[in-house]
Amino acid sequence: MARPIKHEKRDRQLNLKLTRREFDWICARSARQALRPVDYVRAQLLADRPIRSPAKQGHLDPLFLLQLSRLGNNLNQIARRLNVMRLAAPEGLVPLLEEIRNLIRKGAADGS
Repeated sequence: MARPIKHEKRDRQLNLKLTRREFDWICARSARQALRPVDYVRAQLLADRPIRSPAKQGHLDPLFLLQLSRLGNNLNQIARRLNVMRLAAPEGLVPLLEEIRNLIRKGAADGS
């Protein structure tokens, strides 16, 4: 049996990279619907439904959010190291944490 003739030829590509976890998730979803992963993704992309936008973060300054993220990363590294070494938090850490909390409160009040 010959392949059916398509009215519109697919001659454009959209390439994207996925993590292993994302790829496995797509493969599992497509298998449940007995579709090839590429057909499943095409159907999902072209489905006529509203796109969910990420949760609104108010009007916080992107630079503020970046610095806050960096602070959080550094604090996580400090906490991890202290836990591994089974050490108590140094005295100077408590006022620093309070100052960071105040900055977060101020940024949230100014930005939203």
